[in-house]
Amino acid sequence: MPTNELVGLAKDTSVSDGAPDISFVIIPHPVAGISDQELRAKADRLFPELLTAATSWKPARTAVPQQKSPYPAEVFKFTGTVSDINNLFLSKKWALGLPIVPPTPERVAAMLKGTTRKPNEVLGQILPRMGTVTVEIVAVHAVMAGGKPEYMPALIATVEAMLTAEANWGAINTTTGTVGWLIVFNGPVVKDIGIAWDSGASGKMHHANAAIGYAVNLISAAVGGSVPPQGDKSSFGGPADYVAWILGENESKLPKGWEPLHVSRGFNKGDSVVTVFGAYPPVDLTDHWSKTVSDSFDALRSLATPRIDAGGTCRPDKATNDYFLILGPEHAALAQQANMNKEQYRKAFWEAARQPISWYPKACTDMAGIEKYYGIKPTPETLLPITDKPERINIMVGGGFGRHSLFFTPFWGTNAASKKIGN
Repeated sequence: MPTNELVGLAKDTSVSDGAPDISFVIIPHPVAGISDQELRAKADRLFPELLTAATSWKPARTAVPQQKSPYPAEVFKFTGTVSDINNLFLSKKWALGLPIVPPTPERVAAMLKGTTRKPNEVLGQILPRMGTVTVEIVAVHAVMAGGKPEYMPALIATVEAMLTAEANWGAINTTTGTVGWLIVFNGPVVKDIGIAWDSGASGKMHHANAAIGYAVNLISAAVGGSVPPQGDKSSFGGPADYVAWILGENESKLPKGWEPLHVSRGFNKGDSVVTVFGAYPPVDLTDHWSKTVSDSFDALRSLATPRIDAGGTCRPDKATNDYFLILGPEHAALAQQANMNKEQYRKAFWEAARQPISWYPKACTDMAGIEKYYGIKPTPETLLPITDKPERINIMVGGGFGRHSLFFTPFWGTNAASKKIGN
């Protein structure tokens, strides 16, 4: 039962899933933020249609549209300027609106030399279109994004991580939220291909970051069909729809005894690893006054509590989602000054980042859900943590000079996913 605003996406998804003849009862939008009386009135009006659909509807047995073979990628001849080819790709919804490099067969073949993976290897399918992505298709979009052959192993591993159930690429592609990808690299790959990790790491002038971050979003649109307003339902969209948030961990600034992110996630220190996370835009903590780690936790509390904008206790099941805290080196140094190890810091942050349930809007307070997911008997003055356990908070050090840290809240149903980078 989709609303009229989402019926197009629902129909496209059903076709992609091989069931073009699903019966839909369409609910007039909106269903959120209206009174119980209005909701009941909508349900009463729709009930006869719902009853008919449940008791007498029969599928028309429409043939499922056959996808073209994903390999080899289709080749066509085109005569014109680079501007002409950019206009063509944009009109076909194969591009995002930023300039692309034309993916000629010669350029794609050169890009494929950056990996030992076979070009016909299928990596997976991407919602909502259920488009099939191969190693060759990754190379096509790496060319379009201006990438280099040596980026291919990192880009393939990034796509593989995004394809995991934990990352939930389909949800990121179709949500109404302002959601994008945070992509973090650890290990030798950071210096091998020039992933930025120090000052301004997630910003301009860093080619590897930009090319990989652009390529994954091209794949989301062209292969996955994440195209507004039909596939991508984001109310606003955002800059991360063009180029994802990408940086390497600043491992040189880790407090003494702290393990890097990928080791915390079960990999060896010498491994090259990518970690992806579907998240809302980060909150930037500007804290120029803290002299001790205790002072900084007062500031960090204000960093974490805006998570209500990403659902808050309206969705208490978000208690089982991951979060990402990227400490700037100067904030991380306060932990070293206090001789706190990473687990002590994580637990202290989890304890500090709480607000009483009464702080949240009344409509967002699901006491039964809070009891279920947090395992506590709540009262209005119960201090609610942002997750059910501190282990869900991923902590790393990133960026450079300046007393700033970033906190990323998850889109519902998504968690961090990591992949070791091969060849």
